[in-house]
Formats: sequence, structure tokens, C-alpha cells
Amino acid sequence: MIVVSDISTPRLHYVLDYVFNMRLGIGYELRSEAVADSEPAVYYTATSAVGKFSVPSGGLLSESDVWQFVPDLKFDNALPIIFADNTGCTFNFDVFSAIFWMLSRYEEYLPFLPDEHGRFTPSESFLWRNGLLCNPVVDRWIMLFRDCLRKQYPQLEMKTETFEFQPTIDIDSPWSYLHKGLVRNVGGLLRDVSKLRLGAVLERIMVLLRLKRDPFFTFDFINQIHVGLPLTYFVLTAEHGRYDKSVSPRCKAFRRFVAQLASTHKVGLHPSYAASDNEQRFATEKQQFESAAGVECHSSRQHFLRIVLPQYYQMLNRLKISVDYSFGFADYVGFRAGTSRQFRFFDLQNNTATDVIMQPLVAMDVTLRNYMNLTPQQASEQLSSLIETVRQTNGTFTTLWHNQHFCQTDEWQPWDAVYLEMLGKAGKE
Repeated sequence: MIVVSDISTPRLHYVLDYVFNMRLGIGYELRSEAVADSEPAVYYTATSAVGKFSVPSGGLLSESDVWQFVPDLKFDNALPIIFADNTGCTFNFDVFSAIFWMLSRYEEYLPFLPDEHGRFTPSESFLWRNGLLCNPVVDRWIMLFRDCLRKQYPQLEMKTETFEFQPTIDIDSPWSYLHKGLVRNVGGLLRDVSKLRLGAVLERIMVLLRLKRDPFFTFDFINQIHVGLPLTYFVLTAEHGRYDKSVSPRCKAFRRFVAQLASTHKVGLHPSYAASDNEQRFATEKQQFESAAGVECHSSRQHFLRIVLPQYYQMLNRLKISVDYSFGFADYVGFRAGTSRQFRFFDLQNNTATDVIMQPLVAMDVTLRNYMNLTPQQASEQLSSLIETVRQTNGTFTTLWHNQHFCQTDEWQPWDAVYLEMLGKAGKE
């Protein structure tokens, strides 16, 4: 596909690569001069291209700075659009700027009120404020653009996108009691006694005496219910801290566990809370993970989804993390960047595309139960709605559950049924 434009900037190349290479699979060639009518072309210029397949150029992609602005939202036949333009082009909005504004996370570079963990929250987002967080608008824009191209140039052979399901499990700790040392177990035991949690006291003693299976070690069940599905595990490999409760990465039992897991499943690093803004610590945890797993680490998901743009992804780029699964909200389900499909991180601070691929997260167990305060029935309905939405847009339904939430505790026991129902709906062809 030829794209005719009077600009050639990193922003334009980024969004053209995303649209034509990643999503449509047809490639593109950027030119500055008009081409013969016989050649398939998209015109993206500030001046009107009468009689051509054209997209209005609003100016965002010719810039290199970040300005404090939020685009206006309009609707075209119920489709939400931004960067609207009625200058007579084939498109009545600058679809390239709209996609770039969403994927670059432009708004997350502007001043915002962070939560207690320093995170950008749903209430600060454009999509949330306009009731669109569960609407993958970027994917809908891509579908519209594809349909218009196909109508204009029926000879084009474009990639066919289909629904994909990507279940993932975060392992904050493989064990609740085992391999955590005398001091932590005695402290936990005294705490349970002081709060009269006699059931927990008995369970801890029985597990430590090897009379009962550790409740967090649910991997036989997890593996069994995911047979035939592309399951990925993310393992916390860090020293103990306020928000990091795993087993020491030096523990022999932990290293054996990680090695076994890596021999049978796709695994990635679950960087600690403290590593999200500490590159040296992140690098150490990556090395410890690789040493235990016996494989190179190319994927990650940040603990607590604690990411701040652009610093977090700049760090990943330097540490050669290829794919990151952190990009979702802890507080609410949906599509933080308006898409369920992968996209490359664009560093607005340096005005350049990077090699880090971001895989959006659609739904997480803790989000549904603890942040949104849904009942199991309400959660099932929410997940079903999201699955249907992602199916309609031929996207990737990526979920996050934790191994400890498959144990039979009073709080989480009913959620096994929620998860199994979701597997049944998302895992079927």
C-alpha cells in the first residue's frame, strides 16, 4: 500500500507500521508525491485530495512535543471518534492521529492524580470519563478502515484477524507456608493466634508437618483445566518485602519449582513492586529468574501492575524485555489503550518507537472481586460481556488470575466456578 503524505515523522511511521504491517498485513510505502490512479494509495495530507482515498491530517503526527490537550469526542453512527474533520476526505476523522493518541498513551504523560501506588487510574482516563473503557475503539477503527480499503481496493489481500484467548497466571508465591523460613512462619503463627484464626493455625502446622498440601500450590489443578490452551505463568523472583511475599529466589525448592515450570510451560518474570522503578533490582531479578528457569527472559508482568510511563517501558527496552503483559488497570476491567491486541510502545518523551511489545490486559481476578466488588455471578456476567466484545472485534482476550486464588478458602472458593465458566466461553472455537 502506498501512503502519500507531506510529512515523514517517527509518529507517522509508527502508526502506519501498526495499521498496515501489524494489523492489516499488507505493508506500506510512504511517498510525498501523488501516484497513478491504478495504484492502491491512501492520501494523508493537510490539503484535500479530491477523488482519492483520503484521511484528513490533523497535525498531531507532524509534531514532536506533548501538549496538554484532550481531543473532542463525537459519534458517527454510534461509533466513537476523535480528531473529527469534515473537509471532504474519505474518512470524516483523522484515524491515524486517533489511533496514535490512544496507543501512545498521550494522556498519561499529562499531569494526573496517582493512586497510593503511583499508578494512573481509570478515573483519570479519557475512555473512563466517556463510558468507553469496555469499548475497544481502536479495534473498531481498524475494522472500519479495513472495510473501507477493501471496498476501494478489492484486489488487496489483507490479513484475517481472529479471536484469541490468552490466559495467564501470576505466581506471587508458590506456597503459603512452605519454604518461607522459621522467622516468617513463627511470626505468621503468632499473628493468627492473636486474631483467633484457629483454622489458619491448624492449617499452617499441618502443612509444615507435611500432613496437608500447601493451599497455594494449586498447579496440578491449574494445568489440568488449561489443557489445550496457551497458558503463560509469570513468576515473582524477588527477596521478601512489604508488597513482595514470595519465597527467596535462593531457595533450592523454589529454583526446582521454577525449572520444572519452565520445562513444561511458557514462563515470564513477575518483577517485584520495588523493581518497577529500580532498574538495578529489575536486572537482578531477571538474572535470578533466568538462572532458576534455565531460559532467557523475554516477557514480564509488573507486580501490582505498578507502571508509570514512560520510565517503566524505557527500562524494559534497555533490559531487552520483548513483550510486557502489564498494561491494564488494577481498578477496572476493559481496554486501557482502546485495544485488546498487541502494539509497540512509543516513547513520547524521546519521540521514538521502541522494540517493546505491549499486550493489553483485559480482566484480572482481584479487579473483579476486590476493586469492583462484584459477586461471582456479576463477575461471570462481566467476563461474558468482555468475551463477546473481544470476539466481535477479533481481538485477544487476555486474563490474569493468581495461583493462590484457586485454593479452597472461603473468600475465593466460589470463584473457581467463575473461572471455569470463563474458560468454557473463551476457550471454545
